[in-house]
Amino acid sequence: MTEPLIDYDAVDRLRAEPLDWRYKGLPPDVTSVEDLIGRRVPVDGFPAPVAVLDGPAMTGNLDRYAAFCAERGLSFAPHVKTTMAPALAAEQARRGAWAFTVANVAQARVLRAFGARRLLIAHGVVDAASVSWVAAQQEHAEIYCWVDSPAAVAALEGRAAPDRPVPVFVELGLPGGRTGARGVSAAAEVARAVEKASGLRLAGVAGYEGSYGHDRSAGSVSSVRRHLDELVRLADAVDAEAVTAGGSAYPDLVAEAFAGLGGGRRPVLRSGAYVAHDDVHYAGLSPFPLRPALRVWATVVSTPEPGLAFLNLGKRDVSYDLDLPVPLAVLRAGERRPAERLTVTGLNDQHAYLSDPDGEVEVGDWVVCGISHPCTMFERWRALPVVDADDRVTDLVRTFF
Repeated sequence: MTEPLIDYDAVDRLRAEPLDWRYKGLPPDVTSVEDLIGRRVPVDGFPAPVAVLDGPAMTGNLDRYAAFCAERGLSFAPHVKTTMAPALAAEQARRGAWAFTVANVAQARVLRAFGARRLLIAHGVVDAASVSWVAAQQEHAEIYCWVDSPAAVAALEGRAAPDRPVPVFVELGLPGGRTGARGVSAAAEVARAVEKASGLRLAGVAGYEGSYGHDRSAGSVSSVRRHLDELVRLADAVDAEAVTAGGSAYPDLVAEAFAGLGGGRRPVLRSGAYVAHDDVHYAGLSPFPLRPALRVWATVVSTPEPGLAFLNLGKRDVSYDLDLPVPLAVLRAGERRPAERLTVTGLNDQHAYLSDPDGEVEVGDWVVCGISHPCTMFERWRALPVVDADDRVTDLVRTFF
């Protein structure tokens, strides 16, 4: 029997951990997950603001990507840095994930605490403490990391036992991109350095196409395809075992580029943001009909002048690095209606400036907002209720940032 990718029992034990004042947005009288089940958000005792996950939307997104990878012959290594939620990683594993991707050793340690046995650290690992941890972990799990220069190779060399070398991916970059050796020739030189180094094993080549496109324009698509073509060319040049790319915004282009891989190479997709999707950034990028699953409820606390209201929702509660939150609906006296012309125009630490030209809201109303960029949203909440189509809680997801 194949060993599971994550320890499901360890994840399930999270449900038994008590809830208290450490978890914002949860009712003050709640002490356990069972106390939450069946409560309706936000009216059944939830203090504002409170962030929730739409369970049906999230399940559909998880299923969609699992089916896509199966259909296209892609190994899936979802980027868990988006959610840092072991319960969601477990759902990805149940749907056939081959590995988990993380961004650094701190995140890798979280996943290892829940028994994850195959991790890709999509980053350079060069400081002594991190290198030592990665090397030591090879006895218990497969922990991969990225290298993009002979200096990065030297930082890892000789630290692992000869019979348990650290598997590394050579990262390819292009001028103007993020990290990665600049061009196929430079990356091939790094691969040769890996092959000569003691305690290392060349596991494959890696890229991140998201650096080269920011929309679905012809120019962005062309730049993304150029990077992916170079990545495949590098894989051929160094006879790589595996080839991996991101895939949150351009999974279709990654699948297209990897369809012609030869030499029995493993194609690996690393998408992460798809789990929750969003209402703005990824909504305009993803080729799939995903559904936004993250929402934040807040209350109107002030209407100091005509056309202006304030929500008790701020930078500590919601992502704002790409776009501001989007008002979706207003709840008053149990009646929910769509937001017509409400717009969030700015955020302070704990306040949202709400443009309300038609006087849609009054003090005490609840306003539910969609978000942009889930990768900077999950980190603001240690616990997120999962709700059904009637906004009743069915589960709780804990995060570890």
